[in-house]
Amino acid sequence: MACCPTCAAPYIITWPRLETELNLETRPKIPPQVISRDVGDDTVLLDLASGLYFGVDGVAKRIWASISEGRSLGETAAVIASEYEVDEANAQADVLEFVRELVERGLLAE
Repeated sequence: MACCPTCAAPYIITWPRLETELNLETRPKIPPQVISRDVGDDTVLLDLASGLYFGVDGVAKRIWASISEGRSLGETAAVIASEYEVDEANAQADVLEFVRELVERGLLAE
């Protein structure tokens, strides 16, 4: 994809890499430039600084809500395991993977 009709150069977005490794005690923070709004059954995350938006639903929406409430990643995984009847190890792995992606995209801070 080109960045504009008159430019042949591809438009490439690069994400910053994590400076530290996430763990279950991590309590990610929502950066001040990131807002979220519920739209029907989805939640839309918007980075006002970059214009990046990201839609989440289902389990991802519940993870976002749990983090928004100030829970650690371990506490969030316990919520997911309980509410979605999955084993805690899988919930932990899924929460860590999803949050890592949001941090790399600048939608959460470590």
